[in-house]
Amino acid sequence: MDQKLDLILKKLSSLESGQKELNQKFEALESGQKELNQKFEALESGQKELNNKFEVLESGQKELGQIVRAIRDRQEETDAKIDALSMDVHHVHGEIAGVKEEIKDLRNGVIFVNRKVADAEFEINMMKQNKNQ
Repeated sequence: MDQKLDLILKKLSSLESGQKELNQKFEALESGQKELNQKFEALESGQKELNNKFEVLESGQKELGQIVRAIRDRQEETDAKIDALSMDVHHVHGEIAGVKEEIKDLRNGVIFVNRKVADAEFEINMMKQNKNQ
């Protein structure tokens, strides 16, 4: 009976020893689980930061798109104004060419009138000289 008791005590001691080892391994697993949880939380935090940065980038991209559209719209308005201005310049150029032609015609008319006046004065002078003789 003593042997059985010794054997039972040995087995009990062995079980206690095994229980301690299991407890230590379980504590190690719990510690590892806590580390994994901390690393997972760090990953989640990093993911949130990346999401925030992506949202800022996306917002910047939208703003850049709006700026590009505004520039394109202004460019179209500017092109239209340049086209209108170009048409006005061509119109004015045509009017100036017409005015130059009219001035040329007026000069020719003045030269003709001056010649006629000179001819008339010459004839008047000739008549006066003939009358005085």
